[in-house]
Amino acid sequence: MEADAQRLQTEIKLQRAFIKLVGEQGFERVTVRQLTTEAQINRGTFYLHYLDKFDLLTRYENDLVNQVHLIFQQYPKPTATQAGAKDAFSQLFRYLLAVILLESPASQLTKRIKPLILEVIGQPKTTLIPADYARELVAQGVLDFIRFWLTQTPVQSPQQAYTIFTRSRELSPAQLLN
Repeated sequence: MEADAQRLQTEIKLQRAFIKLVGEQGFERVTVRQLTTEAQINRGTFYLHYLDKFDLLTRYENDLVNQVHLIFQQYPKPTATQAGAKDAFSQLFRYLLAVILLESPASQLTKRIKPLILEVIGQPKTTLIPADYARELVAQGVLDFIRFWLTQTPVQSPQQAYTIFTRSRELSPAQLLN
């Protein structure tokens, strides 16, 4: 039991150090030495948990993708008339507030979350444009919105961002710009 608690503490320290350092200088510039110094652990302990910084990134991304998948399983698909704090996308915005990996070229997070968004979207009912185009426009729009939101200074709250997002979905591009 004590070993499990200690292992969890070490992983939490590494995760916090990872988020901080990637946010400050980007994944490419972060070193294992910096991670271990920030987490206040020795290099041997790091290598007991991870092969290298890429292994740490992959495991962290796996956890994030699994959490996004759970969100999409637990919460209903948003509708234009009943968008609210208890649907899948509002929960996604809450979860991804601290996710800075979206901007890192080394991260595959965006590519891995997009299929989950496509799954939630389902098949469109419109025949005005081909279904694959409609799905791509919506999925990429969600990802671009999240990326834009997280790069603003200051970053708005998840609820504020979600409100803007849901309002934008009710308007045409011409209405958004006028």
